[in-house]
Amino acid sequence: MKKILIIEDDKTIIEGLEDTFSFHDFQVFTAVSGSEGIRLFKEKKPRLVILDIMLPGIDGFEVCKKIKSIDPGIPVIMLTAKSQESDKLLGFELGADDYVTKPFSIKVLVARVKAVLKRSAGKSLKEKTITLGAVEINLKSFTIKKGGTEHALSPKEAEILTLLLDNPEEVIDRDRIIDEVWGDEYYPSPRTIDNFILKLRTKIEKDPRNPEHILTVHGAGYKFKTNSS
Repeated sequence: MKKILIIEDDKTIIEGLEDTFSFHDFQVFTAVSGSEGIRLFKEKKPRLVILDIMLPGIDGFEVCKKIKSIDPGIPVIMLTAKSQESDKLLGFELGADDYVTKPFSIKVLVARVKAVLKRSAGKSLKEKTITLGAVEINLKSFTIKKGGTEHALSPKEAEILTLLLDNPEEVIDRDRIIDEVWGDEYYPSPRTIDNFILKLRTKIEKDPRNPEHILTVHGAGYKFKTNSS
């Protein structure tokens, strides 16, 4: 039985989700605060977390950051009344796998949970280290070392980078990045993709403003160049 952790301070929502996911053969654990959620995450080791952003004490963004530092591969679906693009972008940068805005359909949420779990189980990031001059990329540990400094990769950053590395010198357009990294559960804007690319350049490039590896092909997309000129 798959374990799922729901971190939500609205007890009415918790009761409804607990009944629904139990019916769908999930073992459900619930928490009404961020600190309780982090404790239960460490104790119960769930397969997926449904996480409200507006929590008492530690907010959902900080909870997401904390649990992703413990297990970078854990799927997280953020649940919130907010719908601004900036909130979604921050959630994805912290490693969220999907984003559901209240009010929501429980059937849709169940479908998204199953889709995220299926996608998570089917993914296997490369278990190897890639060296680009003074930069060392480790997709297994979600880290990049550059100039003696280690940078953490969010799961989405790692997936985008894997897609680029799997297709060196090939132009990858934004729609393909969205399809292969996010699937049908969420459709981020082109600006969201551009922000992820900018963050990857900051971690990889010697001069992010003049990239040598993650290149923009204007009007087409991005491509990864292994050897700098």
